[in-house]
Amino acid sequence: MRIASIAKDSELALCSFDTELGAITCAASGGALSALWMSGQRFFGYPFGISEAKASSHVPLSIRGDLHAWTPDGSTVSDQNAAVLEQAYQWTQDFLAGANPDHFAIPLATYGTDFQLRVWNALLDIPYGECVTYSDLARKVGSPRAYQAVGSAVGHNPLSLIVPCHRVASASGQVHYGGGPARKLYLLSLESGEGIINSHH
Repeated sequence: MRIASIAKDSELALCSFDTELGAITCAASGGALSALWMSGQRFFGYPFGISEAKASSHVPLSIRGDLHAWTPDGSTVSDQNAAVLEQAYQWTQDFLAGANPDHFAIPLATYGTDFQLRVWNALLDIPYGECVTYSDLARKVGSPRAYQAVGSAVGHNPLSLIVPCHRVASASGQVHYGGGPARKLYLLSLESGEGIINSHH
């Protein structure tokens, strides 16, 4: 399943949970996953305007297993959105345990420009354990000269981990990642099966 487009003001249900990477917040809308942000991520809350403080300050309205789901306006979390949040939680647990769970099994829908959605959809095609450069990705989306715009779209990816922006590398070898260089090295090491390069994140 590819990433569908939704409105920027779509109603969201959110949940947060702790992982080896720190706290993760997921957002769902209309029965699809719309965001997965890591604590301290450069563009946390993009594109829906959810601040990290806001995400962590809401009193849970429902508890499903290890998840505490809530909505920004205090409305009830729908069963549809709660199920997607549970699915994202389980996917994340499996992924961080070293498995390669199917990201196409989770319905994905978020807000972005047509260009951003093209880039984010292209990220889904990067195989587990492999990397491409920003130039490679620019060619793949049909804009070979737009590698800087591609880099911006990658940096604003609201679906971290599941849409694997950590698999895009700079040709210069510099480590760029909205979640921080240590997290990127952690994820690439996890996928390579070579053990963890840097456990400080």
